[in-house]
Amino acid sequence: MTALPASLPWIEKLIRIDSISQTSNLPAIELIAAEFERYGYSPHLTHHETGDRANLFVTVPASDGSTDGGVVLSGHTDVVPVEGQAWTMTEPFTPLVQDGRLYGRGSSDMKSFIGAALWLLPQVAETQLARPLHFAFSFDEEIGCVGAPSMIKDFVGRGIKPEFAVIGEPSMMQVISAHKGAHRGRVTFTGIAKHASLAPQGVNALEPAARFITFFEELSAGWRAHGPFDEGFVVSSSTGGVNFARGGIQYNIVGEQVTLEYDFRTVPAMTTEEVVQKLDGFIEEDLLPALTERARDAEQLSGVTEGDYQQQVGITHELLAAVPALGTADDSPLIPLANGWAGRPGSNEAQKVTYGTEAGQFQLFGGVDAVVCGPGDIAQAHTPNEWIELAQIEECERFMLRLLDWAKG
Repeated sequence: MTALPASLPWIEKLIRIDSISQTSNLPAIELIAAEFERYGYSPHLTHHETGDRANLFVTVPASDGSTDGGVVLSGHTDVVPVEGQAWTMTEPFTPLVQDGRLYGRGSSDMKSFIGAALWLLPQVAETQLARPLHFAFSFDEEIGCVGAPSMIKDFVGRGIKPEFAVIGEPSMMQVISAHKGAHRGRVTFTGIAKHASLAPQGVNALEPAARFITFFEELSAGWRAHGPFDEGFVVSSSTGGVNFARGGIQYNIVGEQVTLEYDFRTVPAMTTEEVVQKLDGFIEEDLLPALTERARDAEQLSGVTEGDYQQQVGITHELLAAVPALGTADDSPLIPLANGWAGRPGSNEAQKVTYGTEAGQFQLFGGVDAVVCGPGDIAQAHTPNEWIELAQIEECERFMLRLLDWAKG
């Protein structure tokens, strides 16, 4: 019988814990924390405002007590929902090994990486480290990398200064040095409802909403035409658009409220702030004044108190998720290091991918050079019967051991 990966028991423990995003991940965090405490290390937790979810960060210092430098091994503990998916190989939270694969929710994304890191811990505890190792496990990554920023800002505030970070998202153990930023926003337009036969006495919220959609499409078209460009990506420019709209009641009532949701993906050369400023500027300088003026006209025609309609109409803009792009420099020493840990010594190759991760947050908020490198295929993430090749787990274990040798100095 072929030997199974040494880290498999840990991975199976983690898969058995239902840690779907926006529900409690504390059972997983408590299990992980207890393992670190068993070896004498003190986990540092940062909680969601509800208290039912937490990040965990642990530093294993160098033998001289230093916490500066070293590598962060980072993974998210949450998984995507399983509702409505047809799981036929096994129940989602019942791990199954069959035909060289491990099945179960999170097997690929990304409990195998976390399990391999926990498998490494006893060997870390027995080692005299020349460089510290840091372990970071977050909550609610799947809904927009919500948990990690508070964890990163916390360890920065405590004076912890890692040099590098490896985010173990499924990449088939290839080194990823860049990904686009991923953003989600919502704009709500409020007008005044009236019977359509009295339309001038109402304020139609659909009109400014339509103008916003057009503005966003023109903005995106400008990126496609003028850049900035990064030819390392499948789509070389930033992209964006309004992809969801809900509003109005029926055809013969002036539309009172419209909600739009948009998405935009930025190349590393473009910041979140410059896009949001353009959206806010268009709302504040064009749409809102026109909406207020329209409400003033409707007041006069309706005979209501001056200012009444103007107080009721409005536009609100919320940035619901902002995952910064990752753009590790081509000459970063982390890229050949990570390739060496992955069994490709001397290689300086790195890929750029379309999906977003927490790596950009480590770079932006923590000032840490970061790459993505983890076991499994992103194509298997989020799917029914999610699986990972056992060979990928074994590759990840070898990665961990080589990284530990580096940490020994």
